[in-house]
Amino acid sequence: MIDMTEKKSRFLSWRLLVFGLILTSAFFLLAAVAAFAAGSGQMLIFAVCAGELIFCAAFFYFFIHRPWREIELLFTRIGEGFFPEEDPGFTADMELSPGFLKMMEKIYHLRHSQQYHMMNRRQIQYLALQNQINPHFLYNTLDGIRSEALLDGAKTVAEMSEALATFFRYTISKVENLVTVEEEIENCETYFKIQQFRFGDRLKLEIVRDEEWDRLSHCLIPKLTLQPILENSIIHGTELKLGEGVSKIIVQRSGKLLLVRVSDNGIGMNEETLMKLNSRLNTDPEVDSTEGEGSIALANVSNRIHLIFGEDYNLHVYSIENQGTDVDITLPVVYSEKELAGLRAVS
Repeated sequence: MIDMTEKKSRFLSWRLLVFGLILTSAFFLLAAVAAFAAGSGQMLIFAVCAGELIFCAAFFYFFIHRPWREIELLFTRIGEGFFPEEDPGFTADMELSPGFLKMMEKIYHLRHSQQYHMMNRRQIQYLALQNQINPHFLYNTLDGIRSEALLDGAKTVAEMSEALATFFRYTISKVENLVTVEEEIENCETYFKIQQFRFGDRLKLEIVRDEEWDRLSHCLIPKLTLQPILENSIIHGTELKLGEGVSKIIVQRSGKLLLVRVSDNGIGMNEETLMKLNSRLNTDPEVDSTEGEGSIALANVSNRIHLIFGEDYNLHVYSIENQGTDVDITLPVVYSEKELAGLRAVS
């Protein structure tokens, strides 16, 4: 944090005081010049007035207006959750007043106090315990349905309950941000199995694995990257298609990049819709709810990729109307959190 013994000239409140003194001094100076030059020195008075005006305007702009804009920007960033002490590269050149500096120091010490961290830890533990209650109740209920179905000979109902329990166990209980490609693929297969109870053999899923699958299967990707895209391809693609609908997931490697494609032979989309969708994914991932569930799902995946891996990795959609849609995901090849940390440091 900033030392309170630093020069007072850094405070905007002191600069305002100095500016007031300058204006007062300028007033008395002009009065003295006017009295000295009584009636014959109009040019002298004009020159002194012009000089004082230019000096005051320059002082006000460089030492008051511009620093105030910097402080205003700082307030905006603090409102968005930024705190100066969390940014090693942040060096404040201006403060509002000594009182403001004291407030920032108090916030700093509060946020780094043991009491603050203990409160956060207790809240996290409470939320973790709370989140464990509903999933376990759900799993037990589904397991009970499965048992009753098996006793009654309803094999299909039992399989549906088991698949649903497996799907929810992955999506709800597994709290990691990153999972392996293999885990994501297995979750997609579970989800597709649930969909097949509804559509039967009209829908098919193909998993195409690269020759390096033994290694690629252990690559880390954001949790729930593939399933929302697969769901989107079924709901907005193959479900609306007449005849057999095929969804395909292709996993391959290109140098240091992990390339995943989720494709379908559904109804596709026209060029205008495709262009708007990719524009939103690349420039504005926070899609409004009026854009439709498909856009929200893709934007959510795209946004999480950017947050975890950076702007160099993304999601792009290719589509031809009445022929199908491809969603390409480009990620780095990483096998551990340590490799990810190194990747972030480089970028």
